[in-house]
Amino acid sequence: MRSYLLLYPIFLPLAAGIIPLLIPRRGLKEGISMGAALATFVFALWIFLERELFFSREWLPCLGINFSLRSYHFSSFILFFISLFGLLVSLYSAGFMRKEERPGHFYAYLLWMMGASSGAVLANNLVLFLVFWGAVLLLLYALLSLGSYKVATKGLFIVGAADFSLILGIALLYRLTGTLEMSRIERIPLVGILPTFTFILMMIGAIAKAGTMPFHTWIPEAAEKVPLPVMAFLPASLDKLLGIYFLARICLDFFKLVPNSGLSIFLMFIGAFTIIATVMMALIQHNLKKLLSYHAVSQVGYMVLGIGTGIPLAMAGGIFHMLNHCVYKCCLFLGGGSVERRMRTTELAGLGGLARIMPLTFLTFFIAALSISGVPPFNGFFSKWMIYQGIIQLNSGEGIRAGLWIIWLLAAMFGSALTLASFMKLIHGTFLSIESDEVKKKTSGKKVKKSHLSMLFPMVVLAGLCVVFGIFAYQVPLKLFILPSVRGISSPETWIGWWQPGFATLFIILGIIVGLIIYSAGKIKLARVSEVYVGGETVSPEMRVSGIDFYDTLEDFIGLRTLYKAAEKGALDIYQGMLAFVRGVAHFLRALDRLVDLFWRGLSWVVLLAGRGASLAHTGNLHTYTAWFLLGIVLLLLTLILAPGLFILR
Repeated sequence: MRSYLLLYPIFLPLAAGIIPLLIPRRGLKEGISMGAALATFVFALWIFLERELFFSREWLPCLGINFSLRSYHFSSFILFFISLFGLLVSLYSAGFMRKEERPGHFYAYLLWMMGASSGAVLANNLVLFLVFWGAVLLLLYALLSLGSYKVATKGLFIVGAADFSLILGIALLYRLTGTLEMSRIERIPLVGILPTFTFILMMIGAIAKAGTMPFHTWIPEAAEKVPLPVMAFLPASLDKLLGIYFLARICLDFFKLVPNSGLSIFLMFIGAFTIIATVMMALIQHNLKKLLSYHAVSQVGYMVLGIGTGIPLAMAGGIFHMLNHCVYKCCLFLGGGSVERRMRTTELAGLGGLARIMPLTFLTFFIAALSISGVPPFNGFFSKWMIYQGIIQLNSGEGIRAGLWIIWLLAAMFGSALTLASFMKLIHGTFLSIESDEVKKKTSGKKVKKSHLSMLFPMVVLAGLCVVFGIFAYQVPLKLFILPSVRGISSPETWIGWWQPGFATLFIILGIIVGLIIYSAGKIKLARVSEVYVGGETVSPEMRVSGIDFYDTLEDFIGLRTLYKAAEKGALDIYQGMLAFVRGVAHFLRALDRLVDLFWRGLSWVVLLAGRGASLAHTGNLHTYTAWFLLGIVLLLLTLILAPGLFILR
């Protein structure tokens, strides 16, 4: 009977999602959404506590396809966090969506997305998996359409094209294995054209769902127009959980990915390029939401890089980074939503000094920013550290390919440094700099409203997870979620490096205390105080040094100038490339159609001319017809005389 538990996380939110569409009253919509999300979370937790569950019923017996579900450690922990993020976003939206349009549609799509995602994770049959995976795509369009139908169409087009690749890959996988049940698939060596082509097709579907370059271009556009709870749930958490989960299954369960092989290097190149290219774009952004969206893409590069190594430790690090990213990126988007709700803008030039106005939002945002930047002792550092160790282990191989490990390591570490640099700009421009004129107008002489408790609680929970997953990484996330999901990984004691987050945290706290003492001692006026000058001018209270434009010099840097201009024109936008290809095909077909039309018109003119000529010959005069008859007889006689051989039967 316990196998029926697998049905509840799927069908409970699917059924409950209908209710917000039917209830006109606000308040009940939020209650139904939170209640259904909470119940789904409870069932997901129950399933996670079970070791392994199977559910199978005949579905399409004529095709031999069963409605087959399976939960094991990896899938159940992904299911647990899908429901957790769904619950937190639902709770946050109760405060954020109060004044938004179409809240009923939002809560319906949110619950349906939870159910479809749960089905994709629990599906044990490849056809059933594609059904839920396709439902996730349609609901992606539905959620994005709450902000912009144009962006929704772009996301549907890009991810849908990759999903078509995934369908072809699954068809070839069935050709290779002869089964649709995932639990029965034995790992296939990546030798030969067919297995390699199958792997690439399935990999495209997985990394496109995760938002890796070049399938990322809809995410920054969506950040500007779509409600931030949607961004916190989709590109920040859900897409990463589904895409990286399936990529990990491809590399761990379906195929044997050999370290430093051609496909391994191909994956690592995608990861490294994604890290550097998108973090460079994030550096020059002046909008909080766009900056966060580019980092949502950049961090996927670490996950793909870790899994692409084929080293169990780095693959575990990639999965751990997926989980960490969902935690801190969801927290960052929710914090950005609180800023937008309070100030009605996310342009950095219109912000500043919000740490005093929104202290709790600042604290949670600051913790999440340190986590994504890989600053110890927070969770982002630990997962990146595991990936670094796995990359270094690639050096143990032979040949030129093994020597490429230094490139992957430098790309990962350089990307982490640039991430920290961009968040220094973001934190300073949003929370720590002098208040902008817009902030002063909205806060001067007024009692500043506090953020709704339903919006603050999810951010506090997520920031707390950033701390817990970093300081107690060995005891909580690695032991409970990560290490049991990856085969062949050794115990932490045998790793190249040994990180003690407890001692590191203690030393960091001591360093902060010493720094505060030194800062306090510096406030004591023991000498004369001189005026401060910047650029030869005395610093006055009216001067505002925001630092927002600090990295804009990169756009004028030789070598980068061309790349930035190309990116602004959409040179890296695969959607524009697809549209250009479609337009080219359309122009070719139009030209071909015109050519065929001209041919038939010419043929019709020839027929008409022949008909007119024949009609002129048919005058209706008997004497004319007799003359034509005699002329024909004369021609036949001449032919008999001059060429008699033509009429000899052979």
